[in-house]
Amino acid sequence: MLTGKLRLAVIAALASLLIGGASAATTAASARDGDTSAGTAVPGVAPSGSDASAVYLDGAGRVIDMDAVDDSGTTRHAVALGCTPVSGRDNPHRSSTGVTASGHGWWEKGNCSNDRAKVFNCLYEWYTDNTWRQQACSETKTLKPGGGSVQRTVARRDCRDDQRTSWRNHVDVDVIGEIDTGEKPMNQADVNCRVY
Repeated sequence: MLTGKLRLAVIAALASLLIGGASAATTAASARDGDTSAGTAVPGVAPSGSDASAVYLDGAGRVIDMDAVDDSGTTRHAVALGCTPVSGRDNPHRSSTGVTASGHGWWEKGNCSNDRAKVFNCLYEWYTDNTWRQQACSETKTLKPGGGSVQRTVARRDCRDDQRTSWRNHVDVDVIGEIDTGEKPMNQADVNCRVY
């Protein structure tokens, strides 16, 4: 049987876990990287070499299971069977309106036979706890190969200010009616746009 003080400590710990569950992924990433003050991470420019331990978070702060990405922006562990489409993407940039971070996605057939694919892209902003936080995703579109202004997706997020910040634009291509590789290649760029 638990003593009064021990029982209160157990109850407090459980309550803390339940209340803090939504930010557990961020807290764990912060603690792993030596930052024990949860909630202090801010957007910034990613230092070189930060990829090895970087964590991706979705819009709710949950860890996204993304394969590690190599220097060319392609996942290291792409499936070896099926066709390989070429996943097109541009560098994250400020849109022509000047107040929005933007990125596009498209595809080329590569060695695939079919001429339609479901494509979407997402933008991620880098934070000082070495997380890439999802800030915007496009809708999923069924596209012909080729890109251009019509055959592409777009993800956008309004900037709060123009401080230099690292962004990634990841694209996902799923060729319709054909097994294809599952990589989510990306382009990374520093952009004068910060969301928070």
